Amino acid sequence: MNNPIVQAKTPDNIILYGLLLEGGKKSDTAMLFIHGTASNFYCEDFMQVVSGELIETGITSLLVNNRGADQGSSWQPTGASVEKFEDCVIDIDTWIEFLQNKGYSNIILCGHSLGTEKVVYYMNKGKLVDTVKAVLLLGFADSYGTHYKFLKSQTINPMDEAIELIKQGKGYQYLTSIWLSHAGILPQSAESYVNFFSDNSEISKAFPIRQGKGLVSYQNINVPIFGAISDGEEYTVIPTTDAVELLRSENKNTEIHLFNDSDHCFGGSESKLAKLIVDFLKRKL
Repeated sequence: MNNPIVQAKTPDNIILYGLLLEGGKKSDTAMLFIHGTASNFYCEDFMQVVSGELIETGITSLLVNNRGADQGSSWQPTGASVEKFEDCVIDIDTWIEFLQNKGYSNIILCGHSLGTEKVVYYMNKGKLVDTVKAVLLLGFADSYGTHYKFLKSQTINPMDEAIELIKQGKGYQYLTSIWLSHAGILPQSAESYVNFFSDNSEISKAFPIRQGKGLVSYQNINVPIFGAISDGEEYTVIPTTDAVELLRSENKNTEIHLFNDSDHCFGGSESKLAKLIVDFLKRKL
C-alpha cells in the first residue's frame, strides 16, 4: 500500500509534507491545496470532504504544508511567525513539480484564507502557471487590510520595534510591543513583520480587497475562478457582500458562492461546498 503522506524539498532546502489522495481512476488532473495562516494540511476538515468528492470524479487531491505551516518549527526556519510572503512561490512551484513527476499535467490550484492570497500571487509570479487550469479561492482574505484594521484598536505600532531589531541584527526575534503582532492572531518575528506589513509589501498588493477596486493581480488570472465565502467574514475588511461583487466585477472568469449560517472553515456546509466545487470543475474543465 502506498503511503499517502508525502514530502518535497524546496530549492532552498526546506522540507515540506503533504497528503496525497489518489483514487482508483487514472487521471492527469490534481488539486493542490494551500492552507491559511498558521494552519497545515491535516487541520482543514472541510478539505477532507472536498477531496473525497473529487476522488469520485477521478481528480487527485494533494493537501500540503507550506513554509508558513503552524506557528513555528524547532528544526527548520519555518512557521507563520517567521515566513516571508513571496516565498510562497517557491513552495507552490515545488509542489507542482512534485505532481508533475507523479504524472499530473493539469493542476487545480486551491487556497483557503491567506492561501487565497498566495494563490493569486502565484498566478502572477509562478514558474509553472501554465499548468494551472482552474483556481479555487475559499474564504478569501486580505491579510494586510485585516492587520491594519486590528492596529486601529491598538496604541502601539510594532513596526518601529521591528525595524530597530533588524538594525541590531535580531530580525529573527519575536516582537514584544504587541505580542500577538500578526493581526492579533499570533506572534511574529521582526523580519517577517516588516516583510508582511511594510508599505508596498508584496502581500499588500496581492489581493487588496480592502480597496474596493483595482485588484490588478486578480484581474490577470485567465483561468476559471471559483470563490466561496461565508456571510459576515471579517477577513475581507469590507462587507462580505461587497467583496463578492468586487471579485465578480474584477474578473469575468469568476463564479462565487456566498454561504449563510457557516463560518471561515465552512462548518456545517462542507458537503455543499464539495458538491459546488465538483459541479464547477465538471463545467469548466
